[in-house]
Amino acid sequence: MELFTKVLTNIDIERRLFFPDGCLPALPLSEGCHGIELEVKDDAGILWNFRCTKQSGAKQKMFIVSGWFQFVQSKRLHSGDIVIFYREDDMFTGAHYKIEVKRSNTSSSVHKKEI
Repeated sequence: MELFTKVLTNIDIERRLFFPDGCLPALPLSEGCHGIELEVKDDAGILWNFRCTKQSGAKQKMFIVSGWFQFVQSKRLHSGDIVIFYREDDMFTGAHYKIEVKRSNTSSSVHKKEI
C-alpha cells in the first residue's frame, strides 16, 4: 500500500524529510510515543534505518531526524526528485516499509553529466 508520494524540495534534501499529513496512522507509533526507528528497504534491496520523531504542537507531523542524509547522499537526490513510501503488511512478520526513488527530468540530466 502506498503511504505517500513526495516531490522533494531543497528543505527535504538539506534539512529533513517531513511525512505528509495523514501518514501517522500507518506508522508503528504506540500511545504516548514521540519517536520510532523505521527500517525501510529501497528498490535495490538495501535496508535503511530512519529515526523518526513526531513534531510537538497542535499540528503533529512526523519527520526523519537521522539516516535521511545518508540516503540522500547515497542516492544523489536533488530537488524535484520523487520519493514514494510503501507499507506492506505480512500476517507473519508484520509491517514492512519500502522507499522508491524516481528522478525528475532535470536531475536525471545532472546525474548523466556526473557519470
